[in-house]
Amino acid sequence: MKKKVLVALRMAGVGGQMKLAGIFRYLAERYGDDSPWDVKLVRTHSELTCRLIESAVVEGTHGYILSIPDAEAAIAPLSRTEAPIVISDVGVGELSSRPTNLVFIHNSAREIGRKAAAYLMGQGVARAYAFLHAEGKMPWSVARFAAFREALMENGHWCEELFEAKDALRLGNGVAIFAAQDDAAFRLVEFLKSRRRRVPSDFAVLGVDNDTLICENSRPRISSIQPDFEAEGFMAAEALDEMMQTPHPRPNKTLLAGVKDIVRRESTAEVSQSGRLVQRAVAFIDAHATEGIGVRDVVAHLGCSRRLADLRFRQLQGRTILDALTERRLEAVRERILTTRDTLDSIAADCGFRSSNYLKNLFKRRFSMSMSAFRRASLLKR
Repeated sequence: MKKKVLVALRMAGVGGQMKLAGIFRYLAERYGDDSPWDVKLVRTHSELTCRLIESAVVEGTHGYILSIPDAEAAIAPLSRTEAPIVISDVGVGELSSRPTNLVFIHNSAREIGRKAAAYLMGQGVARAYAFLHAEGKMPWSVARFAAFREALMENGHWCEELFEAKDALRLGNGVAIFAAQDDAAFRLVEFLKSRRRRVPSDFAVLGVDNDTLICENSRPRISSIQPDFEAEGFMAAEALDEMMQTPHPRPNKTLLAGVKDIVRRESTAEVSQSGRLVQRAVAFIDAHATEGIGVRDVVAHLGCSRRLADLRFRQLQGRTILDALTERRLEAVRERILTTRDTLDSIAADCGFRSSNYLKNLFKRRFSMSMSAFRRASLLKR
């Protein structure tokens, strides 16, 4: 007998459509044409009612995949059951009290925030950076902001926190703004145009979700991070299938999906000649920082004067070439400490530091702990 499965996805957006594709891909790969699921699809918030859920419980529905926002009241009756449930990117309300048979799937706020920072910094053209929250300062918006700011600060940049589109005007021009979602990015672009600010010349704007209805119809079109919604759907189906096949309740757990792509459109700036110069410098530093190169080597690679290289790098990166070299070497040191048992002296030499004592002092100033303490702490976490 087929298992009854209720799948509630907001089908008006690209996220819900791709999650459904992921669910069907799992069933096809796992079972071919002989799926054991009898799927009831709920497509809108208005369809997902308390009465619908109560009826599903009475009918003996075996499992649920829920991904329609603001439906906590409707799904509350499920808190009194042990039916396997997968929650994807939405709140749970009373369900949070259930200790078993509940799997949460989210797109990784940390990966989204850090990839946004890397993309905008990689353009090498912004004077400053900011994050625009979604309306209501949702928890996932806060988490994306934290990851975005963390990545920027690791590279010597500050990040302004914005709650309304109008807040961007106080920053002046030359700002790259990461919006928590495409809706927020669209509102920002429309506001900036109404104030005669140019996008991307004055403000670069990057969104999240790659909702093509929004991004493709904005003028200019909006660049956007595309979470791997299809992977979320696949993971949801796989997790639900496992729970439904297990005779005993399983502890709750959380799974994270990554980023599929960054879709580049006109809202992020085409790189200027100065930006390309800085991009070349950053790429050279990333590739050769641990080889003991200095600022002279970077300048020689660029084929311009030291004064011009320093000026453009400071203008667009907010730090010196030497700062960038040092930061890249420290990143390599941290990675070696975390992944090897090499001596600290050999790590210093391999990462481009001529003096291990200098590195030890620099590391302690930068990370507020010694290299030895950092290694001990990392071992305790394993």
